[in-house]
Amino acid sequence: MTSYTEVRVPPRLLKVFFYPPMAIARLGGSNSPLESFTWQEDPTLRGAAKTIIEPAISLEIQPDGSVRPYLPSIIHFKDENLFRPVAPFFELWALLQHPDGSQEEVPLTSRILKQLDVPLDAVSYVVEAANLKAARRTGDFTCGFSTRIEVRASDYQRYSLLATSPHGPGLEPLVLPDQPIPLGHIQVIHPVDAVEMGVDLGVLRLRFTPAYGHVYGPPTATTGPAPTTGRIHEIVPQKNRILNPNSLWLKYDADYSRYNNPEPSDTYDGSDVNVPVKSEVSWGVVDDTCDGTITAFVVVGGERLTAMARFFSGPPDFAPDRRPFLSLADDLADRDDLPLPKEDDELLTTREIADLFQRVFETLSLINLDANRARALNENAGNNIPPQIAELPPRTDDGSMTDKDKPYADKVPDLIAKPVAHEHLPYSSVAESVHASLTEVEALIDFMRTFGSRVETLLRPPYGVLKQLSEQPSEKPNPRYRDARILRDQAHDMRMPPYMRDSDATALSLTRRQYNQIMAFVERLQAPVTTESRTAEAVISSPPPIATPVRQHVERVVARRSQQQEQ
Repeated sequence: MTSYTEVRVPPRLLKVFFYPPMAIARLGGSNSPLESFTWQEDPTLRGAAKTIIEPAISLEIQPDGSVRPYLPSIIHFKDENLFRPVAPFFELWALLQHPDGSQEEVPLTSRILKQLDVPLDAVSYVVEAANLKAARRTGDFTCGFSTRIEVRASDYQRYSLLATSPHGPGLEPLVLPDQPIPLGHIQVIHPVDAVEMGVDLGVLRLRFTPAYGHVYGPPTATTGPAPTTGRIHEIVPQKNRILNPNSLWLKYDADYSRYNNPEPSDTYDGSDVNVPVKSEVSWGVVDDTCDGTITAFVVVGGERLTAMARFFSGPPDFAPDRRPFLSLADDLADRDDLPLPKEDDELLTTREIADLFQRVFETLSLINLDANRARALNENAGNNIPPQIAELPPRTDDGSMTDKDKPYADKVPDLIAKPVAHEHLPYSSVAESVHASLTEVEALIDFMRTFGSRVETLLRPPYGVLKQLSEQPSEKPNPRYRDARILRDQAHDMRMPPYMRDSDATALSLTRRQYNQIMAFVERLQAPVTTESRTAEAVISSPPPIATPVRQHVERVVARRSQQQEQ
């Protein structure tokens, strides 16, 4: 009798990619990274649909470079006075083709590499990180600083990202080679053939840990006055005064005749300072934030596959349990022209709009609207908008959001005229009170059905796309889109979101997708009810199955009483 040994044909590796492809790290002086958490809706009745954080499975790096998964009982954001950094993991994934021709996207593990007869050393990473903010302002590449590290997938040491400035003929580099600026660390994770708490420990991972959140400057960056108060403070700690005092960054003054300035143009140390006359000359200060890329190389069967991920590091999150109403995901959905839900999918539309208004309230709860209003109107005045335009509603002068700004302000002045005795921020108080009720789905739908025209009036339209714009723009703004060439369309007023800056310092709006979705939803809510539309109207009128705290409480009471009646 002849015996046969089954031969298993390994899959074919078609491509590799990172998950996530992009991540945001946050600076922190603690040596312990922040543990993982997720956003959840407050389950308590008093939560009023506010977001809370809930601990999630986290990974702790062990001495041998492997990771241990665990579920924290509580999230610590600080160790004493030092913030814990947010240090993202990047997983390497693979697109496999099986012998039967089917394809599958899976995490790339050490087990898969063995099936492919690929050694771990055939996988390598190149990490590049840079801070080019000073170079962007001056136009001098030697004012930027960067670093590059290459490491094998079998090397589990922790490497520092030490950045320096490039040299150029006749130019003075900002960061000298003998005194680099650390931009954080990277570490390849040791894959282990095991699964714990649902986490596959054999996945190929790399972790980026950002820097501490320090500032650096030249020897002259000792003390200086604050722009608005004049208070004298230490600019840079003595140990961090290591930058080249001859660099062009110390001569930068945001002069538009010489520099192509980013907006806002005054966001650098040394601008708007009176010493004793007004000065705009940079103090030569930089920080240890950075942008970077991780490139993976996998050599298999004589072919080299590549994957790339991006990371960004920024300051600690001011309010990690509050979601922004305008996020990176919203921008990407708008850029990619992600289609809106179909007209017959009212439940999905309602969920998206309800979630947006919850995020609006969460953002509003962090804003000093009174201070924002004063700053925005001051900026309007500096842009020299003609009085005959500034006084038209919605107003862009001191009459904004007052009894002079009707019909936009409407009842706002009446509410502010009778503030609570101890209320020091009347505009902030009124805005929070108005938006708090709109966090409940039922109240939001009722408001949009009853006051749909007011929603259309109060919502600031986004900038128009090119096909909407005319060759010769009119000075009279279009109610459904703005034109960046018109000064009035750039100005701040009380339309929603009020007095908030966009990335170019002009008035912020929702994305086109968000704006169009709200407008279409309001239009459908106010459409006359016909026989054909009664089904759709019933769907809109019926609250969608969103588990708000009020709904959960009512459903528990109804279920309990129903059970009692049956008994």
